[in-house]
Amino acid sequence: MKEERNMNRKTERLIWAGVSTALIGLVVVMLFAPTVLAQSNNSDRAALFSSFESVFSYIERNFVEEVDPNVLIQGAMRGMFQSLDDRYSAFLPPREMESLSDVTTGAFGGVGMYISRTDDDEDGYVEVVEPIPGTPAFRAGVRIGDEIYEIDGVSAQGLSTEEVANRLRGVEGTTVELVVRRAGNRLETYELTRARVEVPTVRAQMMQDGTGYMRVQSFTPFTVPRMRDAMQEFIAEGVEGLILDLRGNSGGLLRAAVDAADLFISDGIIVGTTSRIPRESTEFRARSATTLLGRDVPVVALVDGASASGAEILAGALQDSGRAQLVGLRTFGKGSVQQVQTAGAIPGGFRLTLSRYYTPSGAYIDERGVDPDVEIGPATMTDDERANYAEMLGSRRVERFVEQNRSPSEQRISSFVRDLAGEFGVPERFVRRFVTEELARAENQAIIYDLDFDVMLEEALRVLRRGPVSVR
Repeated sequence: MKEERNMNRKTERLIWAGVSTALIGLVVVMLFAPTVLAQSNNSDRAALFSSFESVFSYIERNFVEEVDPNVLIQGAMRGMFQSLDDRYSAFLPPREMESLSDVTTGAFGGVGMYISRTDDDEDGYVEVVEPIPGTPAFRAGVRIGDEIYEIDGVSAQGLSTEEVANRLRGVEGTTVELVVRRAGNRLETYELTRARVEVPTVRAQMMQDGTGYMRVQSFTPFTVPRMRDAMQEFIAEGVEGLILDLRGNSGGLLRAAVDAADLFISDGIIVGTTSRIPRESTEFRARSATTLLGRDVPVVALVDGASASGAEILAGALQDSGRAQLVGLRTFGKGSVQQVQTAGAIPGGFRLTLSRYYTPSGAYIDERGVDPDVEIGPATMTDDERANYAEMLGSRRVERFVEQNRSPSEQRISSFVRDLAGEFGVPERFVRRFVTEELARAENQAIIYDLDFDVMLEEALRVLRRGPVSVR
């Protein structure tokens, strides 16, 4: 079938979220060769290339210092992609090309944490979505919500998620100094030794009343098999409803996102793409043979401002097909498809936007996102409470409690949380969450879900219990 042929193209299409790496253009071409502009209007490509070569040679021969031709070429490549005025098309230096391993293989050398930018403040900081259990970041004490403040002594302010990730990745055994800002004003410094990190793309657990909870963190070649295994276990246990958590999911492989939707939807369009290139315009349709969870099992999907690309494809397909209701916040709004290629003899490669996608209803979500059916954000603190929370962290009372009470009773935990919250003027919900994180860290365990803290998950449960999800 046509869509099958498109899905099996040699070069896998990748969908990326976040802001592209900042690019520096090669303006010297315009300064030294004004005739190039006139020739370009006449589409005289041969003259353009000849003029470029002349400028290249002129710089190489006459610049005040000796210049590496590779540096000139890579600068020209960056400028060429910058001229497209598309934040997702970019030249990728060798290190950034290597970093694609976390998408294509699901493993890489690094410190082990999910990061994202959930707002449009280009001068802000990237946040830690979650440290991965068992990794250097998790063991050292990096926490959910920490802002990446400095990396190896260099400010991380204004860096994109890709730039931060590339600086944290590296050869196993090497070290990186990480400074995070916690609770708005407290700085913590960690010396982390990079290790091989295997990305746990899916985490699942049965909740109360026959509700299955499944968090999908990214879309790699392993995501759909792991989703299928989790869903089969849920079905065997008599699942009556499912919460699919896509918060913080920044995307990954297009095929994985489409195949994930296929587990829930048996017919109709999952996603469509449009391009000026005919072969890149296609529709990916659901196949009944791969559907695992029937419509008799209602689904609610959780989304937020860091849900992007593949997560938006899945969320949009579930919403438009009437297969699920969305709970949370408007998604990131990254609705374009890129292809990654090497650059021949030029070290590195590039990614280029080939098409833009639309949801089954025909909505293009690029720069806009997918709106939830039920809007709700995470629990928050006031400025005064955040200051009090930072003071509580500085006291290290929670760490000492965990050291002295490795397996405390629920009564002991509740009493400690209540007393600490009252003493420092911090909402009990946040104190309990911190205690829960520290107890899990001491046992090197992952927190699959936390109903005591997660108000968005609480709302998803309420929506699920109100009755069957409406079918459009």
